[in-house]
Amino acid sequence: MIQQLKERWKGYKEKRFLEAHGCKHGCKTWRQYERRHDSDVSYMARSAHTYYHGYSHLFPLDPQGLRNYGFTGIHPYHDLCEKMMEWCEQNCQGKWRNDWHRGFWDQHGNFEFNGIGGGDIMFFAFKEESDYIWFRLTWE
Repeated sequence: MIQQLKERWKGYKEKRFLEAHGCKHGCKTWRQYERRHDSDVSYMARSAHTYYHGYSHLFPLDPQGLRNYGFTGIHPYHDLCEKMMEWCEQNCQGKWRNDWHRGFWDQHGNFEFNGIGGGDIMFFAFKEESDYIWFRLTWE
């Protein structure tokens, strides 16, 4: 009985914290809150390299290479990204994240963010080299 009361109290405190601190960003779960307040990401960055400053390995998924994966249908790019995210959740040992960005590649090979022009690309960022290598071996 006391254990149940402690668990309910803990759940109440967590819910109250998220309502007070996460509500302005739309966070309803701890996972969303941690993703929104990730210290390894700079939300004010202008390029992918500086956006993911805390992640040492970055993999851009460009729609031009989609035909190599064999996905077809109405939204094959979206289906492929969903499969990749599921794979990461099941197999990655370290911290990872993925985000959609709009922009273009500059002459130095950096992806510059641009909310108006360019194309949409999903980036997968990994802290651990082993996760990055396994991801590349699986999906390339």
